[in-house]
Amino acid sequence: MSPPHSLALDIGTRYARLAVAGPGAGPARPVHLPADVPGEGLPLSAATRGRPVAALREAYGAYLARYGPPARAVVVLPRRTARALAGPATAALAAEGCPRPRAIDAAHALLALVRQTPGGPADTGEYLVCDAGARAADAALCTRAGSSVLVRATAEATGPTGLLGADFDTALLAAAGLRDTDEAHRDLAAARLADPGGRRLGLAVARAVRRPDPFDDTPVHLLSGRDVTAGQVRTSLPPLIDAVRRAVAEVAAPAGAAEPPPLLLAGGLARLEPLTRQLAESHRLLPLPADVDAGYAAAVGGALVAAGLADPGDRYPYAVRISTHRRVAGRLCTEALELAAPGALEPGGDTVFAVRDGRPAEVLPDTAAGRPVRVEAVGPDGRPVPLPDVTLPPGAPAGLCRVGVRVGADGAAALVLRAVAEGPDTETRVPLGPLPAPPDT
Repeated sequence: MSPPHSLALDIGTRYARLAVAGPGAGPARPVHLPADVPGEGLPLSAATRGRPVAALREAYGAYLARYGPPARAVVVLPRRTARALAGPATAALAAEGCPRPRAIDAAHALLALVRQTPGGPADTGEYLVCDAGARAADAALCTRAGSSVLVRATAEATGPTGLLGADFDTALLAAAGLRDTDEAHRDLAAARLADPGGRRLGLAVARAVRRPDPFDDTPVHLLSGRDVTAGQVRTSLPPLIDAVRRAVAEVAAPAGAAEPPPLLLAGGLARLEPLTRQLAESHRLLPLPADVDAGYAAAVGGALVAAGLADPGDRYPYAVRISTHRRVAGRLCTEALELAAPGALEPGGDTVFAVRDGRPAEVLPDTAAGRPVRVEAVGPDGRPVPLPDVTLPPGAPAGLCRVGVRVGADGAAALVLRAVAEGPDTETRVPLGPLPAPPDT
């Protein structure tokens, strides 16, 4: 694969899905590895299932052995684990020699993908994003504000045993009299691949819903010489559909809204036509690009981000400021100093330092007083949303400092003091925690 491509890795319950994008404007595409299960991706070994960082190393090692190092890499993470895993995931890739690793969550990867699609999101507004796969339906309410995408609410729902798509597949295998083995799951994946878009299955199940007798007996898959019927699919679907609806409803627009925001549905379960048809009755579904498989959508979006061909918009869309004291005409005045402008902060990015009158702002920390420092975000209507007050530690610089803010790969922010006299290698970081989402007005 030459010249070096940019890589995205999406680690699932049983499989890792990898996608690449080249340095030009060509389409991103799934990576094909010798052990791939068509339509599903690279099978994870039993030793790494349930261990995302170990699975990431395994999947990256398979790519590296086949294609060599990528130019850049992105790890796509479920929103539930994005904050906790972003740091360990990027560190694991860096330890393997991967250049410029970055972590983004699935909602940002998917919105980055569909922004390039006719009928995709506009520049502003609210959108529902649901990545529904083997483990869970992971839903988010996202607000696009210019170049930023703020995730305002998240929810997830699983099946009766704590899984979702995997439970559905297990139910179908049991209905066909087959054991729940890796080989049986691979056979089921192959059967679905033979029905592009799930149209045949969707038609058969729709008929069975209207008239169980005689259409429940219609074969829809043949697995190891045994039929899976439309009736077996029909009776296995309700827990899955209810879980997706429950996750989406939990993050949908507040009660009283005329209609819910548009819904972007992706993940392996988005291939199920009966599911998409039922969701389309209550939501306007945003289209994925015609050449992108729903199961690979998050990985393809991540590859576009890795290659610099799409913007995930994961920058913080609001300003952050700090309360300072300044002497004006002999009088001590309190004023708000802007640390970062709207859209300037991104997870894992550089520290953004305050600027006053076009020049780096310098402050003199009062560490001896022990007074709390007030830091706040500025909402879309200009109202401040305070963060918890912080106190400068005893080891903070005593002389003039540049002051700024940084957001780590895990989404947690820190107030940064860099001593002017000591140079860029000496700085103090005071944890602020996650930056708030100011309420809409």
